[in-house]
Amino acid sequence: MSTFKILVTSQKGGVGKSTVSANLAAYLRRQGQTVTMIDFDTHGSSSTWLTRAPNIGVVVQHHILPLDQGGNRPILDARLHLRRAASSTEVVICDLTWTDSIAGELMFEYDLVIVPTSVSEIELAATAGFLSRHRWVFDSAIHTPPTLLVCPTRVHADQLKSDVFSKQRFPVSFMLAPPILEAQTAREMFERGYLMDLQDACGASFNEFGQSVCAARDMRESAQGMRQTTSSTRITQPAMRGNTAAAFNSPTASVKRNNFLATSSTLSSQYSILGRHRMQKVRPDEMPTKQAPQTTQIASMGIPQFLKRMSMGVMSK
Repeated sequence: MSTFKILVTSQKGGVGKSTVSANLAAYLRRQGQTVTMIDFDTHGSSSTWLTRAPNIGVVVQHHILPLDQGGNRPILDARLHLRRAASSTEVVICDLTWTDSIAGELMFEYDLVIVPTSVSEIELAATAGFLSRHRWVFDSAIHTPPTLLVCPTRVHADQLKSDVFSKQRFPVSFMLAPPILEAQTAREMFERGYLMDLQDACGASFNEFGQSVCAARDMRESAQGMRQTTSSTRITQPAMRGNTAAAFNSPTASVKRNNFLATSSTLSSQYSILGRHRMQKVRPDEMPTKQAPQTTQIASMGIPQFLKRMSMGVMSK
């Protein structure tokens, strides 16, 4: 079974990491996929949410990593639990508060790393620092790096027009998820239900976020398939290398690592909510006439200034 492995992590507390983990697990389960959620945090907020809310069929595990032992023990335990879960499910989501006692190599075990962050200048700077320290993971040419998805969380309506995101310089390229809005209804859902069922702007924003995760998965799998096809063609048909290069010299074949939106406009615009998000909010005048954009409550709130720059998935290094 090919398992898609997601790590939701941050060094900052209070950014909605557990909320994202628990509700994303429920969202993907609702899509018909088998999902296992591994909660590595001591407090176990995400696992508690899923076990006390109405049962939606997510397999929940709570394993506290031995961070106090140091050395390789934490990463070895994390790998063991992850690989065991991956043997029997389609999606594994891990909730982990990152600390310096965890080896960065752990991120290579995952296909997608989601980093929730608020849009305050202090927390954005902390997020940029965290990504800077692990830049070697996402820029790796030796191992296959995970796709990096930064998710603005607990965003208030008055922050949608802020340009604080565009002022912060990030050291790596990444995709930006649609923001998850803050609401009292979200807090009331804790251990009682799921954000995807909210009939308000917060619920709509979370559903758009869930679609963006599915799109990131599709884009990564398409990119991997194209890389495998290219490698196979070069090995089995060396005489056709010139024609093969021409055939793969297209927007959909130029996806590189996690820099998908910047290089794959055709791929993303066909079926990706991230592509539609970019095209609607960054270049509405370039929307193809044949493709009708899917509007949501979030799109009607105006164009967040920080999304104008970030939706392309690339920041200055």
